[in-house]
Amino acid sequence: MIKTKFIITLFSFLLTVNCGYKIINQSSANNFQFSEILTSGDPRINYNIKNQLFAKSSKTSENIIFLDIKTEKRKTVKNKNIKNEITDYEIIIISEISYKILNINKEDRFNISKSGVYKVSDQRLNTTNNEKNLLNLLTNNITNQLLSKINQELNDN
Repeated sequence: MIKTKFIITLFSFLLTVNCGYKIINQSSANNFQFSEILTSGDPRINYNIKNQLFAKSSKTSENIIFLDIKTEKRKTVKNKNIKNEITDYEIIIISEISYKILNINKEDRFNISKSGVYKVSDQRLNTTNNEKNLLNLLTNNITNQLLSKINQELNDN
């Protein structure tokens, strides 16, 4: 009985240890710099994405990347109450990103779409702040996903 438990434990341990996944070296994360970032679409979203990308890039890296980002923001009514007053808005940000890694001549294009809902407050200032907070959260998520995709492409080579 003890022998079979030992064999099963050993076998399952060997399967999980040799699963084939490679741990990403964190020292090589964000090991790139941007030569140029072209943006079109919503200026506020593009400004936030661009600043975050430049802040998280390395200034001394040999991996030089050219980016073209097209963003579109859609704001729709999500919910209304019985009095037909708007209670919730939904914001959808769609980013079409094309990049070219210059030193390895690799280019690709992909889309990132993020959405969120914010509440309408009795005061206009609170509603505006809710919208700004949601936009900041969504742009942070888009930037993190973009950086993750670029890191993945660089680590695969």
